[in-house]
Amino acid sequence: MNFTQQIRRTKISKPAANNIRIKVNPMRKLISMKTVVFLLLLLGFTAFSTRSAGAQSGSLVDVGVDYNFVRANAPVGDCGCFDLNGGSVWVAVNFSHSLGIVGEIASQHSSNISGSGADLTLTSYLAGPRYTWGRARHFAPFAQVLLGGAHASGSLAPGSSGLAGSANAFGMTAGGGLDISLTRHIALRAFEADYYLTRFDNGVNDHQNNLRLAAGVIIRF
Repeated sequence: MNFTQQIRRTKISKPAANNIRIKVNPMRKLISMKTVVFLLLLLGFTAFSTRSAGAQSGSLVDVGVDYNFVRANAPVGDCGCFDLNGGSVWVAVNFSHSLGIVGEIASQHSSNISGSGADLTLTSYLAGPRYTWGRARHFAPFAQVLLGGAHASGSLAPGSSGLAGSANAFGMTAGGGLDISLTRHIALRAFEADYYLTRFDNGVNDHQNNLRLAAGVIIRF
């Protein structure tokens, strides 16, 4: 028997070849299945990581309700200061970890000022930027400047021809404070201190320097 005949005799028949292919195909399927599972796990991990990162970035919208105490300086010259109490509601839209835009409505009232029987209500409509250091952390200090208008009403408010009544003027607050996170969606405004400027007509310099203190609760969305 020559070499060529030996090769012919040892050649694999078609049934045997088919059996071999049947044994190889399940292995390929198993490898493909492992690849698909790995890709699915990788995709799920990536999605989970992205979601976690988004959650850590903080809320998109914050809504706050605060108690306000204002030390007002309406008269010209010496302090002539008196106290007003009230509250404020504000909404902040956050564009990043630190920067947001705030819109605020606040109102404070005082009656029987310095025993004179005079009363005054200050209402302000302000908006402006707020910068927060570590807003997603437990303790988050912030600073802000809000500009807009103020409305005064009551017997101490300037009116037409110098008569008491009601008036509108420029208003501004500049200051900051500290927020403390209690849960993912609720935070406490531990304190806020603002320089509160109003420009009502007083016949001299149309300038009132006030101090405003606040504390309240924040809901985060």
